Amino acid sequence: MMRNSPNVAFGHLPVSRAQRAGSVALLAAAVAFATPAALEAQVGHLPQASPYEDLKVGQNLSLSVGWLTMRRDPANVAAKSAPYGSVRYDIAIGGPAAFYVRYAAAPSERRLLLPSNPLATRVISTPKVTTHVADLGLDLSLTGKKSWHRLSPSLTGGIGMVSDFTQADTGAYKFGSKFAFTYGFAMRYFLRSGIALRADVTNFTWQYRYPDRYFVKASDSTSVLSDTRARSAYRGNWGASAGVTFPLFR
Repeated sequence: MMRNSPNVAFGHLPVSRAQRAGSVALLAAAVAFATPAALEAQVGHLPQASPYEDLKVGQNLSLSVGWLTMRRDPANVAAKSAPYGSVRYDIAIGGPAAFYVRYAAAPSERRLLLPSNPLATRVISTPKVTTHVADLGLDLSLTGKKSWHRLSPSLTGGIGMVSDFTQADTGAYKFGSKFAFTYGFAMRYFLRSGIALRADVTNFTWQYRYPDRYFVKASDSTSVLSDTRARSAYRGNWGASAGVTFPLFR
């Protein structure tokens, strides 16, 4: 009877291990090559199917119209809510940020008071008045230098001046010229031509100050204001507008 030869036993064992090792190596290589492709297929997009498109950042000019909702001031002598228009210039300064300069005007009317009159006859007229706002600040795109489905949302914030360019009225009230603070949200939709449709929601905040006459009681024991803590007050006024943005020098 023949026994298993050591040569035969040891001859087959190395071959079996080599086959197994080779199979494992091939499997590992297949996984290594397949995994990136699989991941790319899951999280990536073909260029023609990507929802993101590069934006040609640079200089832009925007024209917009909308409605400015004036929050009532303590004395109720400020300009009333009215339509407004604005022109804005933007220039990219790096990354997702752009510097802007804007001018807005809202033609409206206000109440003219004679504080020494009794309450029933205190309002003597409602003259026309136009509120002018000029501000500058930063616009931060939330999608960077790309648009998403041609949309580009952004946050804005700035500082400027507001004035109605009028003198003190017969009741000694004067709106004057003062600092204004602005912040808001914008959305642009880019057309294939490079022109963009835009919508803005902006808060314009400034201060009101009142003369001493507004705290003096009239013959009916009433006054325009009774609490001297209301001598000055900040009010935020929201504006909503829509317009068109034109690229410049491209």
